[in-house]
Amino acid sequence: MKQKFTLVLVASFFFGTLNLLAQNPNLGPDGFLHCGTDEQMHKVFAQHPELQAEFEASQALAEAQDAFDFQHGYQNATNARSTGNSAQTAPAYIIPIVFHIIHDYGSENISDAQVLNEVQILNKDYRKLNADTSAIRAAFLGVAADAQIEFRLANIDPNGNCTNGIDRIYSTQTYIGDDGSKLNYWPRNKYLNVWVVKAISNGAAGYAYLPNGAPSASVDGIIILSTYIGAIGTGNTATSRALTHEIGHFLNLQHVWGNTNNPGVACGNDGVNDTPVTKGWTSCVSSAASKVCNASIEENIQNYMEYSYCSNMFSLGQRTRMQSALNSQNGQRNQLCTPSNLIATGVNNNPANVCSPVADFLPNDKVFVCIGGSISFQDFSTVGHPTSWNWSFPGGTPSTSTDSFPIIQYNTAGIYAVTLTVANGSGSNSLTRSAHVKVSSATAQYNSWQYVEGMEVPATFSADYTIVNPQGNAWTRITTSAATGTASLKLTNTAAMAGTVDEFVGPSIDMSALSSPVFTFKVAYRQRASTDTDKLRVYVSTNCGQTWLPRYTKSGTSLATGAATTSSSYAPTGAEWRTETVNISNILTQPNIRFKFSFESAGGNSIYIDDINITGISGIDAPEIGVQHFDVFPNPVQENTMVSFSLDKSQNVSLQLFDMTGRVVLDMYNGILGEGNHQFPVQTAEKLSNGLYFVRLTTAEGRSVTQKLIVE
Repeated sequence: MKQKFTLVLVASFFFGTLNLLAQNPNLGPDGFLHCGTDEQMHKVFAQHPELQAEFEASQALAEAQDAFDFQHGYQNATNARSTGNSAQTAPAYIIPIVFHIIHDYGSENISDAQVLNEVQILNKDYRKLNADTSAIRAAFLGVAADAQIEFRLANIDPNGNCTNGIDRIYSTQTYIGDDGSKLNYWPRNKYLNVWVVKAISNGAAGYAYLPNGAPSASVDGIIILSTYIGAIGTGNTATSRALTHEIGHFLNLQHVWGNTNNPGVACGNDGVNDTPVTKGWTSCVSSAASKVCNASIEENIQNYMEYSYCSNMFSLGQRTRMQSALNSQNGQRNQLCTPSNLIATGVNNNPANVCSPVADFLPNDKVFVCIGGSISFQDFSTVGHPTSWNWSFPGGTPSTSTDSFPIIQYNTAGIYAVTLTVANGSGSNSLTRSAHVKVSSATAQYNSWQYVEGMEVPATFSADYTIVNPQGNAWTRITTSAATGTASLKLTNTAAMAGTVDEFVGPSIDMSALSSPVFTFKVAYRQRASTDTDKLRVYVSTNCGQTWLPRYTKSGTSLATGAATTSSSYAPTGAEWRTETVNISNILTQPNIRFKFSFESAGGNSIYIDDINITGISGIDAPEIGVQHFDVFPNPVQENTMVSFSLDKSQNVSLQLFDMTGRVVLDMYNGILGEGNHQFPVQTAEKLSNGLYFVRLTTAEGRSVTQKLIVE
């Protein structure tokens, strides 16, 4: 009998690949990524201390049962020992399974074929039909077991509707990967829930709660990376057994080395008598080299509950333990395989009946294109596979299509909807996305040399700006905080948004008449923690968004406009707004430019943008007095309003601000200025009253040029 052990609450497994190592700090000494078991265990125990005693009591009973079965040669458990591949007998247990694909329309939205491939791998592993049983080492041939468990994709969902057992959910939770990402839970007494995501927050490839270990029924199941599903598509052979391992935990198996998530630390055991005490392995060493804990006993390196990367077997004792779990009320596992549940979930009708499709397509968000540009649309319909597609593209060429992946050209400016209708022999379904395609004119929307956007007019903002929301919460116009006026743009950022990117694209602007352009905007941001690395970027495009040139990047403390951090949701004070200047010297004299703001969340705090301005030297020309491009901008007046002009030669000038009565409100400058460009801020000792003012530039000869200034 092995020594007494304390079983961990949550088990997780990480096979790991070398190309991920630099991105994850949770590395083992072998350089591979391992589990987050301890972290999850302590978290759940701390929140639910009553679970620990109940859980450990159930594990003591399981260990006692294993001891009894071991003494009786496991004959009471299932069939006698087998040394070859399983005969094609009916499984003793059939488990309905559902895969919830949490996706953002990226590579994590794995294909049905990849899911089906994973189910095939599971059934080979659990029925001992995997081809690599031929490599099982002699010491364990006698205990390598057919678990007599089979997995079948559900054909009926909890509401009685037809399903293929693959539930696709569009959500940014795919970038988070924790219990909060376990969306659209199906009852655990009827289905084994598997949630597939792009990233897992604790650094694991997946984790599963053991029976009686989940803090609630709605999170009981397995969460796993999309790249660890199947051996095709984004999966691969090396990682395709990760789900085999995780389901072992779901069915009450521990890591073979015991209650630590760190193999190779100390000799330990899993409470199963025919899996020898082991130190745990992260590589597939020879039989002789594996005799570490006992010089005369080879360790079961090839067990599915190992990290050796050559796993190919469960033992008879593990089979007994898993089947006992399926006969126990712990975690309602005993209700999964009942005849009535197999009927209720439709798994007796395998393969699945053909369901009618549910229409879905890419791109998911509003898309932007210039006149003459083309957009590729991709069918992403779910549940049932369509056999026909009917697209409607108002404003597009062609305006209709029956292709599954049409390419549509847009030749007229405007905002257009897209509709997809899909059908098969079981039915049809339609999806319309209104205002989905925004087609911009080939000529600039703003022909003036100056551009001002204070977010104050909702209709103007809506017409000019395209919110691109590929992953996160989306930029939103608000009227609760602003640098000037009452409105600004806000991106709500929280820890849940880590890894997401959100963008907005501005209108096209003709800058061909602008000399020495200056692009400014105001930003407000405070870090939630001093280690936050949220990043703001500004891009400029001269070819209608086909390519973007980065012109501004700030992150972390350099982005922060408030010195202190705040753990609460951030709303800026007036003093926390900062004016930023973007270098746009590379787009001088361009007739059609666009800018794009991009925010990359690292899970920090919210950010605000206001007062996007492009200024430069233009305005009134008075060559007879040696003055060019005399102007006041922004106008009406704002905090950063400047008077700009250029002198043909060095001369004595006077710059003054007058009100309607001719009274001098401000002497801005009096003295000699050299040849070239000059700028002066409009700053007064007291706030100007609403009304019309005049800025006058006078030369030494007494000749002058005047511009109007409006205060609202």
